[in-house]
Amino acid sequence: MTRDALRERLSGSVLVFEGAIGTMLQEAAPEHGAPELLTVERPDIVEGVHRAYADAGAHVVQTNTFGGSRVKLEAVGLADRARELNLAAAKLVRNAVGGRALVAGDIGPTGKLVEPLGDLTFREAYETFREQAEALAEGGVDFILVETMSDLREARAALLAVRDATDLPVIVTMTFDENFVTPTGTDPATAANVLTSMGAFAVGANCSTGPGAMLEVVGRMAQVTSAPILAQPNAGLPELIDGKTVFHLGPSEFAASVEKLVTVGAAMVGGCCGTTPVHTETLVTALAGARPIPRRVPRALRLSSRFRTVEIGREFPFAVVGERINPTNREDLTNEILDGKTEIVLRDGRAQVDAGAHVLDVNVGVPGVDEAAVMPRAVQALENALGAPLSIDSVTTAAFEASLEALAGKPLLNSVTADPAKLDEVLPLAARFGAGVVCLALDESGIRSSAEERVAVLRRIVESADRHGIPRDHLIMDCLTLAVSAEQERVPETLRAVAAVSNELGLPTVLGVSNVSHGLPDRSTLNTSFLAMAMASGLDAAIMNPLDDAMMGVVRASSVLTLRDRDSASYIRENMKRRKKRKGGADEPGPPDDESFEARLRRAVMDGAVHGIDGLVDGALEDGLEPLAINDRTLVPALEEVGRRFEKRECFLPQMLLSAETVEKAFRKLKPLFPKVEAADAKGTIVLATVEGDVHDIGKNILASVLESHGYRIVDLGKNVPATTIVEAARANEADVVGLSALMTTTVTQMPAVIRALRDAGLRSLVVVGGAVVTQRFADSVGADGYAKDAASAVGVLKELLEDR
Repeated sequence: MTRDALRERLSGSVLVFEGAIGTMLQEAAPEHGAPELLTVERPDIVEGVHRAYADAGAHVVQTNTFGGSRVKLEAVGLADRARELNLAAAKLVRNAVGGRALVAGDIGPTGKLVEPLGDLTFREAYETFREQAEALAEGGVDFILVETMSDLREARAALLAVRDATDLPVIVTMTFDENFVTPTGTDPATAANVLTSMGAFAVGANCSTGPGAMLEVVGRMAQVTSAPILAQPNAGLPELIDGKTVFHLGPSEFAASVEKLVTVGAAMVGGCCGTTPVHTETLVTALAGARPIPRRVPRALRLSSRFRTVEIGREFPFAVVGERINPTNREDLTNEILDGKTEIVLRDGRAQVDAGAHVLDVNVGVPGVDEAAVMPRAVQALENALGAPLSIDSVTTAAFEASLEALAGKPLLNSVTADPAKLDEVLPLAARFGAGVVCLALDESGIRSSAEERVAVLRRIVESADRHGIPRDHLIMDCLTLAVSAEQERVPETLRAVAAVSNELGLPTVLGVSNVSHGLPDRSTLNTSFLAMAMASGLDAAIMNPLDDAMMGVVRASSVLTLRDRDSASYIRENMKRRKKRKGGADEPGPPDDESFEARLRRAVMDGAVHGIDGLVDGALEDGLEPLAINDRTLVPALEEVGRRFEKRECFLPQMLLSAETVEKAFRKLKPLFPKVEAADAKGTIVLATVEGDVHDIGKNILASVLESHGYRIVDLGKNVPATTIVEAARANEADVVGLSALMTTTVTQMPAVIRALRDAGLRSLVVVGGAVVTQRFADSVGADGYAKDAASAVGVLKELLEDR
């Protein structure tokens, strides 16, 4: 099926996808193990589920391949059968439904975290997804559904792999919690922007919540993309009653709630956990004759990090692109880049974001440096620590490509000229990864004199972008700022060109403002005056120094005067903040060189500065600080503060994991220097396991990393662990605590069995339970000693339990 054919199908009606498959298969064959294996060993059962949904009137039925990637199948010893199982599943469902329904080739997450959050590389994720997509396409599916993704970077790897493997349309859905973010901190608008920019036919959400909470997710996606949206909620939130998992939304209630999702923008709907063919049949009846609602999305260049999206265009606030991460005339930053560290990069990035920068420009152009190796490290550190979208400032195509693989979001490539050779290098990358592009009004003849000539050059770049399949709203035009000291007559032409681009091409504009004052005294006055004039001419963004108060003042004032700041709301809010700061007498921070090593170590932990922590620890030791004092008074308190911020939703999983890794790296360096009695003294021994029948262990792996960085001894038994193995490990390791994890509603019932086995064995180990479907009420009902919602809360729970003991 082509994208046009699927789009045509959606123009006439809302498509209804099937409901849950896994739970039905689990109930039909509870002792069988991997659901994917049923396709070849019990095809009658799988075909029966597919037929049931087709009989219920589902417009789309999915293959039984949610866990069919090579990486996921490796956990159950089936990695070498990945292609076979996916191919068989596609053929089986095609045979089962005939022509009564479309067939979606289902691809779920690998179950591992992609670097830097875990040890799975982007390339490994890409390869496993590509193998799966090729087999599904060969088996005859109509399109590919990448679903239940929690990590935006893994979703990007899957989308890229599918697009390379087949021309079939690709739909990508992610899973969001009650705070409307994925477990790794991505909001709905950001997910939609990144994935549709990379070529997803449609985006959406599934699992995690009921239809009520999903209304907000769909609504936010609909504000930033005109692509179709798929919503597949659970039948409410699960609850364990008398040993059985119960979802409280019956078919009629579920259908009534899902109808509301269509009114906020969903063009495709279906069910996830807790839904059955009866839910599907009721939903099909309720939506008979329903059509997707039309919606208008304001045109803009949308740039994203993992955590947020910035919109640039005439209908949106003026965007400040921070220019400070640039080694030109900066010996300290140059030396850091040469040493492979990121402390100054993170410090300068944070200062600019705090000062009001919306996007950070990153330049690591030092002579002799391999930018393709250095740039990815810098942008990855910035994205995960600070969350601002990034502009990759380089003349090296290899640096662009490496950085595009390293990031989770949608960055800006700075830049491309009208030189055909340059266009043929950069634009294919921008198209492949869905990046934004800074287009310079520059060609083989240099910078043209008149505004008309510069616009003509930019028009050539736009036409080339069209040929490469790059949407025009991925482009931003730079009409080039020239030094007034050398070419005074050309400066007014730059302003004329800005206005012409806005009026004739309808595209956003950006300028490197500070270039105008080069070679003259009192540069700030010239810069601010030029910025005000440029904003009056329609400029949408400036690459500038946000630490210059005068420049930021012009941005705020001109935004009011050019109607970008409606009702002067931002101007008033910022003014009140500054007045409050002055009234409080807050001192300006001193030069970074005057900071103590304790402060720098604390900041490194808060920023997750893994690459710079060793040097800071060495410096602190040389400065006379005791190893134990560094750990107990600086590193651990900083990590605890990260945990508190995580609980308040002030930071997200990537920051917490990188902070934990930073502390763990510092601890490894300090540990040999501790007194021997301390070196062997862990806070406690924790045995961790995902219960039998459950092969999901991302949450458990995150917990292990965080607890280890807090000084606990961890014995990780892995996933799908029988109760007898857990009991034996608890006894052999004299475990203080046994931590049990379960993600599936069908396996959470193993937890009380493990608790009984531990008690029957006479072990005094405390038991803490957690996982996506586990609640405090469930923990209390099965006799657990504690419940941990996530890794951050687990630290506090364990501390309290062990202190009480």
